[in-house]
Amino acid sequence: MNPAAGADEKILYAVAGGVATITLNRPDARNALLPEMGDQLAALVDRAETDDAVRIVVLTGAGRAFSAGADLKLMGRGDRLGRTALVGRERNLHGSSIVERLLARDKPMIAAVNGVAAGMACAYVLAADFAVAADNARLVFGFTKMGFIPDCGNTYLLPRRVGLANAQRIALTAEPVGAAEGLRLGLFTEIVPGDQLGEHVQRLAASIAARPPHAIRLARMLLARNAHADFRQAVEAEALAQGILGETEDHKEAVRAFAEKRAPVFTGR
Repeated sequence: MNPAAGADEKILYAVAGGVATITLNRPDARNALLPEMGDQLAALVDRAETDDAVRIVVLTGAGRAFSAGADLKLMGRGDRLGRTALVGRERNLHGSSIVERLLARDKPMIAAVNGVAAGMACAYVLAADFAVAADNARLVFGFTKMGFIPDCGNTYLLPRRVGLANAQRIALTAEPVGAAEGLRLGLFTEIVPGDQLGEHVQRLAASIAARPPHAIRLARMLLARNAHADFRQAVEAEALAQGILGETEDHKEAVRAFAEKRAPVFTGR
């Protein structure tokens, strides 16, 4: 591992075997998010995107929670409570810009949800390509309990994942969505025992990192894009991507390795 920060840092970054692991690191506060943590998260995603040694990103939280969301203790401060609408808008757009950066990735990202993910942290989970949940995981869209509405892109991301009616129910009741319900609704792709989550997700990420990186990036991009395209747009994009991939050394290596009955060695070329 190559840690980019010590244990006293609010977000940790480490790379091993093509997997960059970003860990929200305020375990004593259930990884509640401070404003500067969003900027740091975006910077670490930028770092992973530009590092050729990184092929996939894992986002998780230290300790017993993914993240309790925005640190509510800050909301009671004199400079926060009763803020003007203009200041509120600016702060919200800043939070949303972090999620937008997560969505704009080229490299795949898995969210490993250990315990609670609440508020704006739910948007971090939904911005990943998919999420694996510990058996004690739960998503809490509790905004209305605080007199707010879901923000940081949650009103965009949630209905696209679970459908409008389920999104309305989740947002309006503000009741936690546990691991089993999250799996049923498609918020999680699988559930594993909590003490096995980290190891399981690292194995899963490593298996994706071992694939030809250009094919992985184009596949995830086209799946996301074509979910909202018509058939002709989808197949035209597929055809272009397939033509490009056919010229890569990784494709040629895969064909040669298959013919020679050996494991391929992918270089990202």
